[in-house]
Amino acid sequence: MIKKIDIDQIACIGCGTCWVGQPHMFCEAHVDGELRAAATGAINLDEARLRIIAESCPTLAILLLDEQGQIVFPSAEQRAARDHAADW
Repeated sequence: MIKKIDIDQIACIGCGTCWVGQPHMFCEAHVDGELRAAATGAINLDEARLRIIAESCPTLAILLLDEQGQIVFPSAEQRAARDHAADW
């Protein structure tokens, strides 16, 4: 069960998809002078919808965590592939 949403600030490109589509769950944040997303802490959607929101992030920067704080989405393989693609 998803208990927390976090943002991978390094992967986030600040496109705004999350905070425009779900302003109750995400907001704009300035990190080191750049626009990024931040999670508000509010989770009021079912897991299927949370997964769709996380999958809609173009850089998979939305992290869904379970009750133990383990990342449920994106998988370790997905994060590794993303990081490898960005490491050019």
